[in-house]
Amino acid sequence: MLLNKTIRYLRKHLKNYYIYYILLAVILVAGIVIGPLIMNLFSLRVKILILRLANPFYKIALFNDDIQHSVMKVSLINNIYTILLIYILTLLNVGMYIIPLILLIKGIFIGFTVGFLVNNLGLKGFLLSIGGIYPQNVFFIIGLIGLGAISMSQMKSNRGPLGSLVVNNPRSINESLLLSLTFSIIILLGAVMEGLLSPRFLSFTLEFFV
Repeated sequence: MLLNKTIRYLRKHLKNYYIYYILLAVILVAGIVIGPLIMNLFSLRVKILILRLANPFYKIALFNDDIQHSVMKVSLINNIYTILLIYILTLLNVGMYIIPLILLIKGIFIGFTVGFLVNNLGLKGFLLSIGGIYPQNVFFIIGLIGLGAISMSQMKSNRGPLGSLVVNNPRSINESLLLSLTFSIIILLGAVMEGLLSPRFLSFTLEFFV
């Protein structure tokens, strides 16, 4: 019953606000394209620093023996912060600009990480990316685009002429809350998957850093 209701709300939201989904998807894809392009602008030391910012596994892999549990913990914390930030931005006018920026940065991080591995490890880096990077990012991409589109639609629908928050349709708010919760769960599932898969696959790339 709840699943059917969620699907019905999602179809309705996609129909009414498809422009936000398309916009955020294009921005995220643009970030994925930009990531590898800017990689050669930096020294190896800066590349590794960016890599650690972009991926929880590399953030801790060289400094912590308990990699699997640490990666999952860091990924969950990072994504919870991101979800909360988007929720907060829904209440602010500036959120209409910051949410697309969050998607752009996420795309750049994905593209940069994969580009770094392919550039330095070749086919091995690409194959390890398929197992250690792509699966969880499918969840992240779906969740962030959905959550971002819902937040942007709420900013448009519930704003007065002077930018004040006006709740015109409580039913619409309830529908958006259910969809936001659903997309948040998708993001957190991606974080769990990252904690499980990244150590298993990306550990084979650590020889490059030794």
